[in-house]
Amino acid sequence: MKRTERRQTATTNNGSLCVGHDLPPRRIPSGERRVGRSPNNWLPAVAAMVLFSALLLNGGWRPDAALALDGAAWGQVLAAGGQAREAARFEESERILTEAMAQARRDGSEDVFLAEASNELGLVHHDQGRLDHAQSYYEQALSLWERMLGSEHEHVAAALNNLAEVHRARGSLDTAESLFRRASSIESRILGAAHPDVAVGLNNLAELHRQQGRDAEAESLYRRALLILEQAYGPDHAELAPVLNNLAALYKEQGLFSWAEPFYLRALAVRRARFGSSHPSVAVSLNNLGCLYQTQGLYELARTYFQEALSISEQVLGPEATLAGTILGNMAYLSDQQTLWHESQGLYERALVIQQTRLGFQHPIVGQLLSRYALVLELLGRPVEAGLFASRAASIRSRQASIPEPSDPFDQRTVMSPSLR
Repeated sequence: MKRTERRQTATTNNGSLCVGHDLPPRRIPSGERRVGRSPNNWLPAVAAMVLFSALLLNGGWRPDAALALDGAAWGQVLAAGGQAREAARFEESERILTEAMAQARRDGSEDVFLAEASNELGLVHHDQGRLDHAQSYYEQALSLWERMLGSEHEHVAAALNNLAEVHRARGSLDTAESLFRRASSIESRILGAAHPDVAVGLNNLAELHRQQGRDAEAESLYRRALLILEQAYGPDHAELAPVLNNLAALYKEQGLFSWAEPFYLRALAVRRARFGSSHPSVAVSLNNLGCLYQTQGLYELARTYFQEALSISEQVLGPEATLAGTILGNMAYLSDQQTLWHESQGLYERALVIQQTRLGFQHPIVGQLLSRYALVLELLGRPVEAGLFASRAASIRSRQASIPEPSDPFDQRTVMSPSLR
């Protein structure tokens, strides 16, 4: 049986916007896990290729492709959608999975197919920061799995984990903790305490505790998760990257920079080995190393890492992606620290355009950018404009007062999420 993929949470800190999670709740998946069933083993592999041709070449379904929704071929379709998502080809992934789901509904296929596609579509939207869409798909998957498999099943735990990450990202920490603990309890009973998917839940619960200021508990859980994954995959596997990233970020927040750096560097190394140099998760690791060096006052080294991260992000995700906005915000703050006010102004303006569009005008990160931008304008002798932007920042802070903010929303943390592919 394949594994249902969970999202792992990643982390953030200090004055720079270091990317906490791995791309939106983005969550570097722990792997695949698929619902067990008895597929039609007679289905030839060529049927799956017919489906791929219909999807990828013709942009739609052909009548003779419907047969490929049976059994093993359906799994290959989900795998194709998952692989496109992991490669940050989100439009392609969404198209494959949406058409597959539509075809399954037309054919009256098993609900198990719809649950798998719903969970994977949730991950596609989650990785792009579309939390409302992600939550809707996760809830649909959870409902279908609970009805078909009962409440004590690993796939139910996968959906619970992903829903918990959505709530964590929104600051609903009590709800997130309840969901994380329910998912972890199910998985420990079904899979055993040393299973890699249990490590995913430990990582995500650790990130929640860190956000609650429970650092000792968070460190213990991160360490347990890392040990499980190392025993399952070895020390250099990409599945370890989210936990390595998060443990590094925790130490960075505590001022233990010499402890943080090796974990950040190790996360970067395993991601480059898995994905190559042009991938969003590599950009995240570069950004986070930039944040670490910036915190230590190593400004030119930090700039080098930020520039490489921005180049990769713009190349892979486009210049208007949230990750690009995060990195630009960090570069603006870096220029700010170096008293390069005009350079800082331009970078803040670019970051604000992106983040207001992608995150909304009332998002806490937008508020932080506005606050810093106002200070720069004041230093440049533009007090009236500075006052207007400072007022907007204060308004956002007052609206968000009841929502806990990450200690450093510009430091990217990694979320591990369950996903079905």
